[in-house]
Amino acid sequence: MELYQYLVNKYGYDEPILTEQLKEELNLNPNTLRQYIKRLSDKGLLTKVQNGIYFIPKKKPMFGSAVLDTDLVIRKKFLEDRDRIIGYKSGTNFANALGLTSQTAAVATIVTNNASAAKREVNIYKKRFIIRKSRVSVNKSNYKLLQVLDLLTNYEQYSEKPLEAVEENILAYLGDVSMSVREVKEYLSAYPTKTKLRVYELGLFDAIARRERVIH
Repeated sequence: MELYQYLVNKYGYDEPILTEQLKEELNLNPNTLRQYIKRLSDKGLLTKVQNGIYFIPKKKPMFGSAVLDTDLVIRKKFLEDRDRIIGYKSGTNFANALGLTSQTAAVATIVTNNASAAKREVNIYKKRFIIRKSRVSVNKSNYKLLQVLDLLTNYEQYSEKPLEAVEENILAYLGDVSMSVREVKEYLSAYPTKTKLRVYELGLFDAIARRERVIH
């Protein structure tokens, strides 16, 4: 029960618990942790989402098993690692959030550091997600820029509007991004030529360069 109380204090109820992170936090042998988790699961104190992902249900449903919000699982496993950002939402749904399209995708796309392959599909309960490996390491400082660079790389696929019509939307989204020209060039080097040309066409590079001079 000591582990259970630790989990309640650390994670609370209805929050994803990743056994991989838990193993690091407690410095436990994987087999020992697996036994502890199984005991708690057998007692109904922990509910399994899928291998390596559990949660403590706040309420037991009258029928069936307790389920966890899939967005919480995605956030914990692919978007945030404790206090670090490790991924971002991409594709059609990101374009929709920027006002570039009225379309939405039933299968959301996530780009993350925590990907074992260039592209794979994961299922959480019955909801599908496309998981892509990031071109460069994602962090709190660069994720917005990388979102935009991904968008520009496949712009025709995601947007219903010409590039010049959405310039203000994109620049506004990047309004709080503070980055040096050297860093932007480094990230751009991971993208194709057409992406770089669109960055210059948008005035994105010049905007960041001006921002760098103001900061310094």
